[in-house]
This record gives sequence, structure tokens and C-alpha cells, in this order.
Amino acid sequence: MSTLNSSYVPPVVDSGAALAPSAPARWMEAAGRAFFRLRPEEVVALLFLLPTTYLTLAAQEFAREAGMVGARQAGGVWRLLVAVALLGGLVAGQRLWPGSRNVRLLREVLPFLACVLIYTNLHDTIGLVNTHDVHHMLDALDREIFGVQPAVWAERFITPARTEVMQFLYLSFAWIAPSPALILLARRRWAAFRAVTLGTVVCFYLGYALYVAFPAAPPRLVLVYEFTRSLEGYTRLFSNLSAQAFTLLPVDSRAAFPSLHAAVSLMALVFSWRYLRAWFWVLLPLVAGLWASTIYLRHHYTVDLFAGWLLVPVALYLAPRADRWWARRQRSLGIEPARGAEQG
Repeated sequence: MSTLNSSYVPPVVDSGAALAPSAPARWMEAAGRAFFRLRPEEVVALLFLLPTTYLTLAAQEFAREAGMVGARQAGGVWRLLVAVALLGGLVAGQRLWPGSRNVRLLREVLPFLACVLIYTNLHDTIGLVNTHDVHHMLDALDREIFGVQPAVWAERFITPARTEVMQFLYLSFAWIAPSPALILLARRRWAAFRAVTLGTVVCFYLGYALYVAFPAAPPRLVLVYEFTRSLEGYTRLFSNLSAQAFTLLPVDSRAAFPSLHAAVSLMALVFSWRYLRAWFWVLLPLVAGLWASTIYLRHHYTVDLFAGWLLVPVALYLAPRADRWWARRQRSLGIEPARGAEQG
């Protein structure tokens, strides 16, 4: 007689249930999809914005305890509030009006706004992260290369009229930097706009990382006792506007190396040559004057400009490769990449 019970029925195993992902796995998958709904420039902006937010608040608390709270600290907090409002508005707008043209336009230009907000707050916080200043080394390199300190040597050319011209050229960076992207956006040339936007943003953030790694105050602060002539212009022109802008920045600024004025303006020239040849010839004399103004106005050592120019090929190499990889990953998840995103 068999020892097996002939009435025994083996349990039915639901193969679908056995293979169903666990709750942590589902959560990780959902988090991954949410992460890749962002664009690479948005991820990098958040990586910079979160710590700089903390550092800005820490700098304000430090200034409050020292009894030195002023327009700079208050301005930093207001800029953070603007950033939060813009990001919150973008998230809300995408949920409420997912097909809105204005919401999509805001998302296209927001990376530039985030760059500006992070840049202005970095000035006030680098000293809290890295106290190993390198500006004396930069000054020594300048003297070794040229035999003089170019910012001090340039004093012989100072006149009020030249100072006004130089201030105009220096301040022109605010519109020179985004100009190729904005022109391409207006023309709806999405692939070119995407390349310019991501390349420019990558250049900015590479510079920010180097600001923190190599803190350097500009010649106007480090070499103040070597200058014998004042950079006075005319009270109602660009010198006055520049002075008002600098009241928002701390007197111990540590954002000289590399020169992002040199880097991003060269990037604007490169992209204009590629996509907007006529605009290149408009920008060329302005950008050359901008570079000269950084020395004349004592904002940079010459080696800062060299380092800024070297950032451009690095950004041009990294940006399209990052965009291709990110867009490929998004497509594999069924997420629509940015318009004009790299294929491959």
C-alpha cells in the first residue's frame, strides 16, 4: 500500500504574486521615475541650491550674532525666497496646466535664473566652506607671467570716461551670457537652444565648484594698498549702477577664480559662431571689451581669465554627452525628454 495520501492536493502558487516587487522595490522605482522626470540642469541646480540655502541662512545667523546684518544678508534671504517661489510655481503649474505654453517656457528659462540666484549667494558663503584662500598665489602667478600685476599696471589708463565704458562692458555680461539661448528660443530652434542652454549652465556650475575649491578674493580687495588711483566715473551713469549692485555682495567676496565673465562670454561667442553667425560679430567687440574690463576694474587676476577660458572646452565636451545619456534614460522610462534633447 502506498505511503502517499492519494487525496493530497499540492498548494497552488500564484507565480504573479511571487514575482511581484516588494514595497521597497516599488518605492525605489517610483522615486527613480520621479528623479528622471527632472532634467539634468534641474538636478544640478538642486544639488547646488540646497546647500547654498543652508549656508546663506547660516551666514545670516553669523552676521546677526556679530551685529552686522545688512542689505547683503537680507538680499540673500530674499533671493532664496524668490527661488523657492519660482520652483514652487513651476511644480504647481505643471500639475494644474500641464499643456500650458507659459509653464513650458518658464521651465526653459528657469535654469538661467537658478544660476544667478546661486551665484549671488555663493559670494556670501564660500568662506564658510573653505578658508584656504589662493588669491596671493594667483597674484604671484600674474607677476611671474607678466612681470607686473596687470590690474595695478592698468591704472595708467584710468579716466572717468574709460571707467564708464568699462563698467558698461562689465555689466553687459548680464545680457551677453543668455543672449544666444534667448534668440534661439524666440526662433523655436529647439535643438540649438537645448545645446546652448545646457552648455552654458554646465559652464556656470563647473565655475561654482572651482569657486569653492579655490577661494580667491579679487585684486580690488587683496591689493587695495597698491592702487593709487580711484576708479571714479560719473555719478549718474554705469559706475553708480555698478556700485549699487556691489552693495548686495559681501566685502570679503571669494569668487574670483575662475572668471565666469570670461568663461560664459566665450561660450556665448562659440555658440553664436555655431548657430547665429551674424550675432557673433555683434558680440565679438563687446566680449573683448568685457574681458579687458575685468582687469581694468580690478575684479580679476589675468590667470582667472585663463582658467575661465579653459572651462569652455570642458563644458562643451560634458554637456552633450550628459544630455544624450539622460534623454536615453528618460525615453526608456517612457518620460518625454526636453525639447531638442540630444538623441542616441
